[in-house]
Amino acid sequence: MNMKLKFLYITLFIGGIYATKAQNDTLPQTHYLSLNDTREYAVANNYQNQNAEIDIEAAKKKIWETTAIGLPQINGNVNYNNSLQIPTTLLPGEIVGQPGEQIPVQFGQQHSLNWGITANQLIFSGEYIVGLQASKIFLELSKRSYTKSSITIKETVTKSYYLVLIAEESKRILEETSANFENLLKEIEESHRLGFVEDIDVDQLRLTKQNNDNTIISVTNQVSLAYRLLKYQLGIDFKDEISLSDSLEYFIDNLDFNRLLAEDFDLNQNIDYKLMQTQEGLSILDMKREKSLFLPQLSAFYTYSENAYNNEFSDLFSTWYPTSILGLKVAIPIFSSGMRISRVQQKQLELKKIQNSKLELEQGLTLQVEQLRSDFTNAKLKYDNEKWNMELSQRINDKTEIKYKQGMASANDLMITQNQYLMSLNNYYQAMSSLLSIRAELEYILEKN
Repeated sequence: MNMKLKFLYITLFIGGIYATKAQNDTLPQTHYLSLNDTREYAVANNYQNQNAEIDIEAAKKKIWETTAIGLPQINGNVNYNNSLQIPTTLLPGEIVGQPGEQIPVQFGQQHSLNWGITANQLIFSGEYIVGLQASKIFLELSKRSYTKSSITIKETVTKSYYLVLIAEESKRILEETSANFENLLKEIEESHRLGFVEDIDVDQLRLTKQNNDNTIISVTNQVSLAYRLLKYQLGIDFKDEISLSDSLEYFIDNLDFNRLLAEDFDLNQNIDYKLMQTQEGLSILDMKREKSLFLPQLSAFYTYSENAYNNEFSDLFSTWYPTSILGLKVAIPIFSSGMRISRVQQKQLELKKIQNSKLELEQGLTLQVEQLRSDFTNAKLKYDNEKWNMELSQRINDKTEIKYKQGMASANDLMITQNQYLMSLNNYYQAMSSLLSIRAELEYILEKN
C-alpha cells in the first residue's frame, strides 16, 4: 500500500469517527425529571434566568467602571503640524526704525512636533462617592432580580409539571373508558343481532363512544402542547423527550395543607418586598447624588510635554523643549438659577412615590397571602367533594354495567351513568388542577429569601 492511499484511509477513518460523534450529538435525548429536577434545570437553563445572571456580571463590571473614575487617569497625545504657509503678523515700523509703516513678519517654523502625557486624580467628589454606593446597590438589585426570576420560573414550571401529569392522567382514563366502550359496543351489537336490544340503544352507545374518542384527540393535543410548554420553559430542545418521574398521587399525598395555612408570612423575607426596598435605596442615593452637586469638586493634575520645531523635517527630532505642570483644580458650584434645587425636589417626590408603592405592596402582599390561604382552603374542600362525587359516580357506573350485563338495566341507563362518570371525572381533574396551582402560588409568596 503506497503512502498516499494509506493517508487517504486514515483520513476517512478519522472523518468517520467525527461524523458519528456529530450525529450522536444531534440525536434526541430523553430527560428523566422529578419536580425538583425540573425546577433546578429551569433555573440553570431558562433563557430569562440566564439573562438575569448576565445582568449580575454586568453590574459587577459597572462597579469597577464607577470605581475607576476615582483612580488615576493617564492620557497621552502626539501632534505633528506642517505649516505649508506660516502665518504672517504685521508689526509697527517704529520697531525697526520705519515709523508709519507696517512690517510683515512670520513667526514659527514650518515643522512642529509635540508629545505629552496628562495625569488626573480625583481627590474629592460627592457625586463620585454617591455613585460608588449606588453601583453596589445596583449589584444587589441585579442579584435580587435573579432570585425573583428563579422563584418565578420555579413556580411556572411547577404549574406546567402539574398540567402535564393531569393531562396524561386524563388521557389514560379516557383511553381505558374507550376500551370499555369498545367491549360494550360489541356486546350490544351482538344483542341487537339477536333481537334483544333496539337500534336506538346501539346508536346511543356509538355516539357516546365517538364523543369520548373525540375528547381523547383533544386531550392528546393538550398533552403535546403541555410538554412543549414545559420544554420551552426549561430551555430543552423540542425534539428531545421528557419523562416525569413524580406522580399526581405523590403531590396530593404531600400537599402540606396544614403547614401552608399555619406558616408565618415574613414580609422582610419576601423577594418582591426586598426588591422594593432595594429600589427605595437606589432612589435615596439618587436624591443624595443631586444634593452632592452643591459641593465643590477637587482634583489634581500633572502634565508633561515636549515640543520640537524646525524648518527642515530631517532636523525636527534634534532638539526638544520640555514643559511640565503640576496643579490643583477646584470646581465650585455657585449659582444655577434654582436648577439644582429643582432637581433635588424632583428626586424627593420620586422617593415619596416609591415609599407609597412600598406601603401599598406591604398591604397587598399581606392581603394576597390571606386570599391565597382562603382559596387554598376552598380548593381543598372542592377537591375533596369532586373526588367523592367521582368515586360515587364510578361505583354507580360499575354497578350499572353489571346490571346491564345481567339484563337488569337498559342501554339508556348505562349511557346516563357513563356520561355522569365522565363529567364527574372532568370536574375532579379541574379541581385537582386548581388545588395544585394555588398550592404553587402559596409556596411562592411564602418562600423565604
